[in-house]
Amino acid sequence: MFQLDSFAQTMGALFTGTSQVLLAFGVVLSLLQCFFGYKLVKIWAAVTGFLVGWFIVFLVAFHFLENPGIAALIGVVGGVLLAMAAFFLYRMGIFVFCFFQGASLCLGLIPDWPGVVVGIIVGLAVAILAMKFMREVMIVSSALSGGFNAANGLLTLFSVTAGWPLWVLGILLTAAGIFVQWTTTGDRKDGTSL
Repeated sequence: MFQLDSFAQTMGALFTGTSQVLLAFGVVLSLLQCFFGYKLVKIWAAVTGFLVGWFIVFLVAFHFLENPGIAALIGVVGGVLLAMAAFFLYRMGIFVFCFFQGASLCLGLIPDWPGVVVGIIVGLAVAILAMKFMREVMIVSSALSGGFNAANGLLTLFSVTAGWPLWVLGILLTAAGIFVQWTTTGDRKDGTSL
C-alpha cells in the first residue's frame, strides 16, 4: 500500500539533496564569475541574452497561446536569437549583462521594492559606465557580483547565518577576484581578452 508519509519524506530528502547540488553549482559559477568574469564576458553576455530572450518571448507566446509547452519552445527560439545577438553585438550584450549584474546584486542585498528601485538605478549606472570604461567596470562588477554570490552560497552550504560573515567573505573574494582579473588580463582595443 502506498504510504503518503514515506513518499513525502523521500521527496523532501530528494529536493534537499538536489537543492544542495544546485547551490554548489551556483557557487562554482559565481567563483568563475569572480575570478574570470572579464575573460568570460562574451559567454556571460550570451547566457544573459538567452535567459532574457527566453523569458520575454515565453511571456508573450504564453499570453497569446495559453499553452506553456509551446510557449516554452517558442521562448527557446527567442532566447537563442537574443543570445546570438548578445554574443555578436558585443556592446549590447555587455550593456544588458552589466545591467542585470548591478540589479541582481542590489536585489540580493536590499529586500522588496526598495531593492527593485535601487537595483534598476544601479544596473543602469553600471551598464552606462561599462560603455565608457569596459575593462575596469567588467572586472570590478564581475568580481563584486561573483564574490558576494559565492560568499552567500558558501555560507548557505555550510549553514552559517548571513550577517557579518557574508560581508567579510564577500569583500575578501571581491578583492581577490579584482586582483586576479586585473593581473591576468590586458587592455585590448576591443575590450575583451577573448
